[in-house]
Amino acid sequence: MQEDRTYKQLAAIIIAVVILGFAYYGSYLPMRKAQAFISTLQGLQTSPATSLQDLETRVSGPLNKTSPIGQEEIVRNLANSVLSFVQQAGTTTSTQQLVQFLDNYYDPILNRGKGMSFGQDLYLEGAVNEVAFVQTGGSQYLKDAQHWYELGEQLGPNRPQPLYGLFDVYRAENNVTGTIAVANKILTNWPGDTRIETSLVQFLQSTTPTSTKKK
Repeated sequence: MQEDRTYKQLAAIIIAVVILGFAYYGSYLPMRKAQAFISTLQGLQTSPATSLQDLETRVSGPLNKTSPIGQEEIVRNLANSVLSFVQQAGTTTSTQQLVQFLDNYYDPILNRGKGMSFGQDLYLEGAVNEVAFVQTGGSQYLKDAQHWYELGEQLGPNRPQPLYGLFDVYRAENNVTGTIAVANKILTNWPGDTRIETSLVQFLQSTTPTSTKKK
């Protein structure tokens, strides 16, 4: 009887430790990480970063906090912030630094090839690179935007975000074949989108047959 009681007590202790472990790693650490990131974003609103180094230092704090879950969601929020920052970036150098800063955190997530809201991750990376191309004219950004948008289309063939992104990218590349194909796909899914119809007509009027490229 004494041994049975001892085993039961030991089992109860082990179960309690496991429960506390799950609570700590599964709830407490993610909550603290999320709170730190929200606090940082609020701080940036009341006291804007004075330099790129200042921005990276302040944002990397919560991003580097240890937590078994929650990193993907926070990096996705960071991508939205970087997208806004890149749109306002004053120089080519600042745009390049912001995109590199984001990629340091996003690359491990994207390289896994899966995850919650992974299609949104692909779209955001494509959008950041597309805006970086507009800001800097760097051809690699346009290639990267196409890469991520096309992966997004493969993951969700009828998701509007990658399709509209590809429409912009193909036009920027002067890719007639690709532009027509993706425009037709958009209009098949959303036949009332007159903006795409108008943009396609204007694009075709501005191109010549020699500019046609394969998708």
